[in-house]
Amino acid sequence: QASLGENHPEVASILNKLGNLHCEQGNLDAALKAYEKGLEVERAVLEEDHPNISVTLTNIAHIYRHQGRHQSALSIFNQTLTIQYRSLGTSHPKIAVTLGHMGQVYYHVENYEQALDAYQEALRIQRDMYGDDNLDVAVTLNSIGQVLYKQGLSELSLQSFMESLRIRELLAGKHHRENATILHNIATIHLDRGDDDEAMKFYMKTLKVEQAALGCDHADVVTTLHHIGQVFHQRGELVASLEYFQEALRIERRIFGKDSVNVAQSLNQMGNIYLQRGDAAKVMETFSEATRIYRRMGHTDEKISIAGFGFYNFSLMHPECAAVA
Repeated sequence: QASLGENHPEVASILNKLGNLHCEQGNLDAALKAYEKGLEVERAVLEEDHPNISVTLTNIAHIYRHQGRHQSALSIFNQTLTIQYRSLGTSHPKIAVTLGHMGQVYYHVENYEQALDAYQEALRIQRDMYGDDNLDVAVTLNSIGQVLYKQGLSELSLQSFMESLRIRELLAGKHHRENATILHNIATIHLDRGDDDEAMKFYMKTLKVEQAALGCDHADVVTTLHHIGQVFHQRGELVASLEYFQEALRIERRIFGKDSVNVAQSLNQMGNIYLQRGDAAKVMETFSEATRIYRRMGHTDEKISIAGFGFYNFSLMHPECAAVA
């Protein structure tokens, strides 16, 4: 600033890089200040529809979204979209990305109609640009499936998930990590519809993909083992249910430590199964161990909850870095 002055494109670029650094370190307030200062400089020295301005606006919107300031995020994303429409036309991949971000925010605030509109427009652009068999198309179809499910349209939701899976398996192979995300969502739909057999089939496929992609001792594998154990439990197959919870417990002790909340949750679930089987000794053993862990952690009420059946989404914040104008 001393040599270039406060309003110089190089200064804006440095401020945005500083914002990215703060963002990666988890310091969102500092990141927001840097981005806002960078935006002020860009608006002073660049044309109003310059792409660098849309990049900085997007980064600011992401900060707002992660701070829970959803309406502010939507307002900024709309500003980004306006610039992109004027400078790029109506069918550019960057517009699809912005629409996808907006769809995520609308989904989070339960405005499913607006979320669906945003995702469907993003999908139109992606298919126009890339064709049907594209990984970005697969991601958007997964998001559309989630919205349709929330709207009570489970059959359409399932169709969207299945098409997303078809594309991913075609382009990335059957054992790609992100395939597990879609397989999990398909399993969840079947379970919700009361089709335990189909749910189990897709949870087993999820487990196979996760073990191949992540190794056997991974937190995602634990989650899927819990889901399989819960389905067996709901079906009254207690021995099979116990086997999967025991395997989850083994992994949890290894990766989280023997006195972790995850271990206590699994022990509690297993204790309930032992109770149903009438195995008093195992009931006492598992409940006592779970209680000991919770007391050691300072918990006063043992409100124990296993992760429920929910959807997975592709939702990460990746701040962009605009080139020096």
